[in-house]
Amino acid sequence: MMMVVAFMVGIISGAISIAWILSTPADEPLFTFQVQTGFLLWLAENSRLIAATGLSLLMTMGIISIISNVQDILHMRVCLKA
Repeated sequence: MMMVVAFMVGIISGAISIAWILSTPADEPLFTFQVQTGFLLWLAENSRLIAATGLSLLMTMGIISIISNVQDILHMRVCLKA
């Protein structure tokens, strides 16, 4: 049951985060550093892709850790019954 809840929370929070990223204009970066050259300019130009990738990775790690915790709890219950 907890795995289903974790899965649904991941889908809902992922949809909210993607909606937040897509709600801003496509040609406007999410953040800027007011520079004209270098790594910070590249970072500002690709800020939407970086934010989307980071949010996806965080959601994936969260779902995997919740599933792992639920499996550990179920395993402990089986071991205590034996």
